[in-house]
Amino acid sequence: MIECQHIYKSFQGKEILKDCHFHIKKGEIIGIMGESGSGKSTLAKILIGLEKATKGQVLLDGKPYCVKKDGVRILLVFQDAFHAVNPLFTVKQILCEALKETIQMEEISAILKDVGLDDTYLEKTSKELSGGQLQRICIARALLLKPDVIIFDEALSGLDPLIQGQLLKLLYDLKARYNQTYVFISHDFNLCYAICHRVLVMFEGEIVDEINDFNIPMNVTHPVTQNLLKESQNPKYSKCQLRKIVVKLESQRQNMNGE
Repeated sequence: MIECQHIYKSFQGKEILKDCHFHIKKGEIIGIMGESGSGKSTLAKILIGLEKATKGQVLLDGKPYCVKKDGVRILLVFQDAFHAVNPLFTVKQILCEALKETIQMEEISAILKDVGLDDTYLEKTSKELSGGQLQRICIARALLLKPDVIIFDEALSGLDPLIQGQLLKLLYDLKARYNQTYVFISHDFNLCYAICHRVLVMFEGEIVDEINDFNIPMNVTHPVTQNLLKESQNPKYSKCQLRKIVVKLESQRQNMNGE
């Protein structure tokens, strides 16, 4: 469905993304995991067309994806829901804002019900909502646009664990109902483990590992992935220590391959 073909991104002479190449099948739930600054969010912005790759391209159903030509088929739900909406808008205005054509109130009511809310929220502003409630509104807005793929950029981070669990269950149920494809951008190993079919691990702009067998921790061998797993349990390595481990590992692999 989606194929990222050797994506590179540079900014002010600094390489942010380096040869990111992967595919996502329809109906799949993919995780893109990495530490802060690893390039996850930049990759997400390129996927939705918010930023352009310096080199490489994003294919959707085998063709280069262009928002102007294809419409919004890949949509991003941001981490900070409060800054993702107009604070003066009511929930009704938030839900209708991005829709170019008139939408029936019955459909809005149905979407609110799908995300565990009701019509009593329609006249409330974002200031009257909790973080979990507003994130549900952002998810409802995404569903109203009927995209093929929804990308969640740390969208569940910072929420109460109980609310996070409720939203995970909600998203899983909605995926089955709407036949959605999800991409979770996260630094949280536990979140990816809970919902994803497959996880790509990023470090310093590169995809360095892929997990498709969640027999944890038996099948986690790459040092970056091991660090992300340990980070959910113990204090993490410093970035300098981790870089040394990665360089040593890559050097060993090249020597073994005779490069």
